[in-house]
Amino acid sequence: MTFARLVATVAAPLDSASADAPQMLHWPGRRLLAQRGDTELAVRDLDGEGTGVRFPAPWPRRYGSVTVSPTGDLAVFAGVHALRAVDSTGAVRWEIRHGCWSAAVCTEAHASFSEYADDYHHGHADSGSVAFSSDGKLLWAHIRNRAGRDVEEEWLILDPADGTVLTRAETMTVASGSIHFPHPNPAYMGLTVLA
Repeated sequence: MTFARLVATVAAPLDSASADAPQMLHWPGRRLLAQRGDTELAVRDLDGEGTGVRFPAPWPRRYGSVTVSPTGDLAVFAGVHALRAVDSTGAVRWEIRHGCWSAAVCTEAHASFSEYADDYHHGHADSGSVAFSSDGKLLWAHIRNRAGRDVEEEWLILDPADGTVLTRAETMTVASGSIHFPHPNPAYMGLTVLA
């Protein structure tokens, strides 16, 4: 019979009353603890010196998801209207705007979060997701395309350094959300689309 035993505890970097539950991100040879609040993403390296970094969040947590590179130096936020990469200094490295995920079938090409910050439908919008490959060299993103195109949703592979789209594929889905699952082989990625 196998019994589980507690081997370590780690304090969450943000107050649980104003943040999501912490997540463990497992990469080959590296474990990161990430916790998203409304104004920041806190990341702690559990295998190094226990050092941490905080990334400013471009929009509150209910407006999308986030992922962190295996090296912990880049966070990519997947929001209602854009993907935004922020480096460990807090500087925006790149942004790619995409079609709006609002359940109200919004056809606007939003330039910023402030355009819909107080709108009920945008506050309860559907969402895509984003994830790094296990080696951190590729970024995969599930997005809604801009209005006026036949393709509704796409799965992109990007260069995380500058946001260049390397390839794209139509998903033929109508999602209310999605979740990426990195594979140990960096050439593969799993995607679950929630209807």
